Amino acid sequence: MKYSRIISMAISAICTIALLCAFTPKNDKRINKQVERVLKQMTTREKIAQLIFSQTDSYLFSEKHKEATNQLIEVEGIGGLLILQDSLPRYLNRMNELQSKSNIPLLIAIDGEWGPSMRFVEFPFFPQQMQLGALPNDSLIYEMGRAVAEQCKLANIHINFAPVVDINVNPKNPVIHARSFGEDRDKVTTYARAYMRGMQDGGIIACAKHFPGHGDTEVDSHKGLPILSFDRERLEQLELYPFADQIKQGVKMVMIGHLLVPALDTTISSISKPIITGLLKQEMGFDGIVVTDALAMKAVSNNRTSAEIAIAAYKAGVDILLNPKDIKAAIDRIEEAINSGECSISDLDNRVRKILKVKAEYGMLDRQYSAIVDTTNISQRAKNPEHIALIQQMAEQSITLVNNNANLVPINLTKKIAYIAYNAKHIAIKREYGSLEGIAGYNPNTGMVDSTTLMYQHLQKACISKNQNSVHYYSLDKTSSQTQINALCEDLEQYDVVILACHDPRGRIKRNLLSDEHISSMGELVKKHRPILIHFGSPYGLSQLNWLDDTGAVIVSYQDSESNQRATAKILTGEIKAKGQLPVSY
Repeated sequence: MKYSRIISMAISAICTIALLCAFTPKNDKRINKQVERVLKQMTTREKIAQLIFSQTDSYLFSEKHKEATNQLIEVEGIGGLLILQDSLPRYLNRMNELQSKSNIPLLIAIDGEWGPSMRFVEFPFFPQQMQLGALPNDSLIYEMGRAVAEQCKLANIHINFAPVVDINVNPKNPVIHARSFGEDRDKVTTYARAYMRGMQDGGIIACAKHFPGHGDTEVDSHKGLPILSFDRERLEQLELYPFADQIKQGVKMVMIGHLLVPALDTTISSISKPIITGLLKQEMGFDGIVVTDALAMKAVSNNRTSAEIAIAAYKAGVDILLNPKDIKAAIDRIEEAINSGECSISDLDNRVRKILKVKAEYGMLDRQYSAIVDTTNISQRAKNPEHIALIQQMAEQSITLVNNNANLVPINLTKKIAYIAYNAKHIAIKREYGSLEGIAGYNPNTGMVDSTTLMYQHLQKACISKNQNSVHYYSLDKTSSQTQINALCEDLEQYDVVILACHDPRGRIKRNLLSDEHISSMGELVKKHRPILIHFGSPYGLSQLNWLDDTGAVIVSYQDSESNQRATAKILTGEIKAKGQLPVSY
């Protein structure tokens, strides 16, 4: 065992060196020479295009969309692409096609806050940041960052727009919410640092977002303009604090959010020179790459043309303009400003150098470089057993026992147990890859468990092995009537322990998993039977449950993933103890 561990550590060290070598420049003079060689050959318009990233995915493969993307690469020569939801094999085949059309290889970015699984179902599903905030320390988060880097490399992705360093101090925040590590400034800072370091040590560019801070807002910037009405002192003590740490720790990219922060400027942050150049670059000393949030979002695009937004963001000091609605118009306007002397060519060259330097560090400017990726067995290669084990470990350390009022956890398996699954008729098993042996109802054709939840299955096996008794399974959903709930309440009289598991099978952390009607109608059941409440959703959702104090115990399991279900079952049976700590108040 001792020697195998030493060998394992040696292999890990070799892999680390290999990953670092893929990004860390071996010769700065050689890198700079490559950058200047390419820059010298470019027209003004080609330089501007290197600062533009467009979004795409293979599910939008209408001929019209395909041709439009081809034009952006072949004619305009844009610098990179942001990949949205996709199938891994199909995406890589398309990227191989697009890279072959590009004169200068494309940088590929992903908005993968909890890893490439956020966009590709083939990868194991890491927890969202709110669940990560429940971990007792940041060590596993660093390991997750390394694993995410490995996954990105497999998918030929160079930039991950993560971590989110927004501090979610506002429970009503509609857009950050589960994407944040929580409400505690120091925890958010420490955990974001670990995630960023893990990715960048693994050779992937991390991106701290959404500057200057999107955590205390009540408007979704995709739909409207959030306003942060705080003074400068408060901003420095809270919102800006984790960004300052990221800059100090060497984050390579910062994303500017679409926010109105009157204490800093009367202009939206993503097009504000005082915020981008004055605050971020000059005062805070960030000299890396500045990228906008998507420029088609309504917070900035309402009542502005693509050309107006593009020139405003460019003048404000950004290096990458992310997904302008009309890319040609954006390039046209900046080109006009350069040619007229409104903006200087030397400033443009300096921004393009940043982009080209990244490409050179990835080897893209080498004459022998090939951007074509081998897609053989790519779906199977995405299922890394070490990543799967890490995900399970993270689940087991983050599931949170909020209270144990009736001392029901762990469950006495000799008792008669009833299990109520709310909104969990079908649980997808495609994302995670634990053993399915003995799991009833698994349908290999659909990749679904058709009868009961995985947590119930594990609980059932533990109970039968203990005393040969079965756990009785009940199912409710949002269409269940008051009559059905009343009948269930009566039927539960025969059981000693009742478990009420509330699920959100879509995989997003929701505030409230029960309908308003059912929150009210469940009250009698809860008061009478004092169930163990398992909440596969946001801790914020607990505040909606006016009968929470009547439960026998409360467990927050954050997301309806397999790893979380398995971990929760282990806590219920006493195989492991709950170690998680709530990252937010409710």
